[in-house]
Amino acid sequence: MMTTKTRSRVCAFGSEAEMTTLCRTLLENRGWLPEQQEDEPELTLDRLTALVKHHSQMEGGEDCSFFYDMVAEHPYGAALASVCRLEVAKHPTGMWTACFTYGGDTPFQPEDWQRLHRQCKGIPMLAMYADWDFGLEKGMKIFAGGKTRDDWSRMAEVWLWLMAEYEVGYPPEEAVERLRKLRKTFEREDFDMTIGEMLDACIENLTELEADTADAEALQAQMHRCREEKDYTELFRLYLRVAETVLWETAHNHRWIACLESVRDAWIAAEGEDA
Repeated sequence: MMTTKTRSRVCAFGSEAEMTTLCRTLLENRGWLPEQQEDEPELTLDRLTALVKHHSQMEGGEDCSFFYDMVAEHPYGAALASVCRLEVAKHPTGMWTACFTYGGDTPFQPEDWQRLHRQCKGIPMLAMYADWDFGLEKGMKIFAGGKTRDDWSRMAEVWLWLMAEYEVGYPPEEAVERLRKLRKTFEREDFDMTIGEMLDACIENLTELEADTADAEALQAQMHRCREEKDYTELFRLYLRVAETVLWETAHNHRWIACLESVRDAWIAAEGEDA
């Protein structure tokens, strides 16, 4: 379970060239981008990601793979360096993603990421964030076209994933005790969901996301068709679904869903179907 007060994950997505621009910008924001001679080849994405990691470890220690101050020249936010992670990867569809994971005592600062989004020529980003106090702000944000859009449709699912990691690693009985405390918060905040409904929603979210993206070849064909037909709304929706697989780590769905089902069964046994 996360020990920091807040936790956030941000996924930038696009082409390899856009990932290269992103990494160059991260380095430029701290003055760490090396000067190049005119006859030198452009820095590759692999080299840039290595430089990001190197400088981050020099500033934040060996566990730090991105330093939060890279996000903006004068960031509003901050993060605990030892929990900052960055993973750049190519999805089977050909789309590239860069996933930032971090935590600390400072609430999620969308202004920092919006500036990075704009600096990188509008590279789209999808973010999720939560505070240890369920009553405080949580949810998702989309950065696209220079603007920020809120998505509050899965606030409970985001919270249970980011702040409790679906109670993985704990006996279901212990999870039930913690969920009883969370239920009191639900009641205090007049949150329109029961604990049982939250657990079901988490399982449904992961299951649907996996179903939508499991066939990479078919997904790639859909993307190609959208480009040909200039259906950019549907194309962006498909991009977002791929980005979500990174944010929710659906590659580990077998583990997440098995744990959620165990906790749900224990909750129903202790509190009843409608609790």
